[in-house]
Amino acid sequence: MEVRELEELAKMEEKYAAELKQLANIIKHPVLRSLFESIAKDSEKHALMYRSVVEVVKATQPFISEEDLRKITESIDQHIQTELKMLNKAQSIANATNDPRVKLLISAIADDEARHHKLLLNIKEKIAKPETLTEDLLWQMIWKDSPWHGTPGG
Repeated sequence: MEVRELEELAKMEEKYAAELKQLANIIKHPVLRSLFESIAKDSEKHALMYRSVVEVVKATQPFISEEDLRKITESIDQHIQTELKMLNKAQSIANATNDPRVKLLISAIADDEARHHKLLLNIKEKIAKPETLTEDLLWQMIWKDSPWHGTPGG
């Protein structure tokens, strides 16, 4: 994976988003307009994520403080519960309707809510926790590779 390729993918997503927004702006049908705008926003999100991957590949990321981890964890936990409630509600609506248009729209929302729920869980476990500088980790970094292991020696 090359940085140049990732940057090109981000540009492609941005171009695609702009084209979809332009299409949405000329369409009078509100449902189609909202769907095209929604897909455009996803493409903007993808571009942002590709640019984040570039940052991960190019440079070491800063540690997260224990205080920031606490705030992030509290917020994520709250959002995880909200996403779960929204997912259950959307699934309930989708199951209750016979209108294929409503089912399509609500099912798309439910799919997004399910992905958001899973993404938040993964953010918490695979990014926030591992990239937190805890006091234990700090002491381990200071003393683990030290030839004197805390004794005078210089």
